[in-house]
Amino acid sequence: MFGLSTLKRRGVPQKHVTSRAILLICALALPLLAGCGGSRGIGGGTESGPVVATPAPSAPAVPQTATQGPLSTVPAAPSLIPPPVRAPGSKIKVAILLPLSGPEARIGQSLLNAAQLALFDVADADFQLRPYDTGGDPMEAGTVAQQALADGAEVILGPLFAAATTAVAPHAHQAGVPVLSFSNDEAVADRGIFVLGFLPRDQVARVVRYATAQGITRFAALAPDTPYGRTVTRALQDTTQGAGAATVRATLYNPGTGDFTAIARQFADYDQRKRALAGEKARLAGRDDEASKRALARLERMETVEELPYQAVLLPDAGQRLRSLAPMLAYFDVDHRKVRMLGTTLWEDPSIAGEPTLAGGWYAAPASDVRTSFEERYQQAFGSRPPLVAGLAYDATALMALLSRDRDQPDFSLETLTSPEGFAGVNGIFRLKPDGLNERGLAVFEINNGQRRVIDPAPQSFQPLLN
Repeated sequence: MFGLSTLKRRGVPQKHVTSRAILLICALALPLLAGCGGSRGIGGGTESGPVVATPAPSAPAVPQTATQGPLSTVPAAPSLIPPPVRAPGSKIKVAILLPLSGPEARIGQSLLNAAQLALFDVADADFQLRPYDTGGDPMEAGTVAQQALADGAEVILGPLFAAATTAVAPHAHQAGVPVLSFSNDEAVADRGIFVLGFLPRDQVARVVRYATAQGITRFAALAPDTPYGRTVTRALQDTTQGAGAATVRATLYNPGTGDFTAIARQFADYDQRKRALAGEKARLAGRDDEASKRALARLERMETVEELPYQAVLLPDAGQRLRSLAPMLAYFDVDHRKVRMLGTTLWEDPSIAGEPTLAGGWYAAPASDVRTSFEERYQQAFGSRPPLVAGLAYDATALMALLSRDRDQPDFSLETLTSPEGFAGVNGIFRLKPDGLNERGLAVFEINNGQRRVIDPAPQSFQPLLN
């Protein structure tokens, strides 16, 4: 039997975590707590561990070295009014809203699994995590949010999607309860309604800043005509403008298309460049000097002439669509050896790294060192690899469990949640901003021959926020 991981702080007394710098143990290398104190159902619990809605499956213990990451808050101004003291033995109730039934049940369950890992790693006996099934329906999300608040939830984790978050927000606002949504839609962010998802804007800004530092100044976007594609395209335009670069072309395509021939041909200026080649060959064909003959021989081996107007192309897509689009660009002479291909976290798909026409491409994503340990433990416990989004549920649950360690009054205030120093989790450092958005420290990766490597490490701390 294994006990809960020890929560360590940098010399901070247990009852003063809300006014000093504190440290979150991600506990990613500790064995999963399993079979300790019997099973726990909704509303159940034992004196030796946290309350969990459904028990995590048992996993063999693999003793390893614990991994730590910093979770800091700035000192709060002292209040002249003492906070209310929590009744001894009362539970700290945190709700997690997920699609545990319906078409998205699989990803909802993976988020709940990750939350349970955090629960056993960080939480104590007074922490109660209660799951509520949204069924993937925004109206149901609003209904179960009301139920969670009626049950005494002090924080709501989730829901997963933007529409559900919008439905939950009015009830949470009215109750004065913060929401940490797993969505990545900036439109649903608000004061007290935080989006934890990986924001496209941050990913684009990170990779574009790196690219401009390497001398690239002319960018293009070829994106699906979806809310995500349009968001990424706007982010590229905004970022390049602020970086002294330019977005010289932005093209949206129908995501339902099965044939990228016409799209790639037009994006590549292929016909214009082909005509330019024919004209240059005709000009040289009538000359007898050796230099012209050598130039003509060189042109015979070329598909087109004239440089493209862009030095890098942002391709915010994945899966079969991207694996169909990228080779078609190469066919129409957008050479990845001359034009840098850029992506987003969608490129975390292992099949993308093996696409030859994307070789040398760059994308921004969370650093994988801590996340790898989390993924290994998750697989040990649940028998499968977690999706990238599962780490959000781990971090959100661990953060709430840590902040609840103050027995007198857990600090879930907006001032603490928006600490400018930020927190460290399984996907690296992150911080929540007063407007409800988040900021993450991302690494830049390069893909080649089925592998990916870090070419610019993720930062280990944040710059101060500017007013």
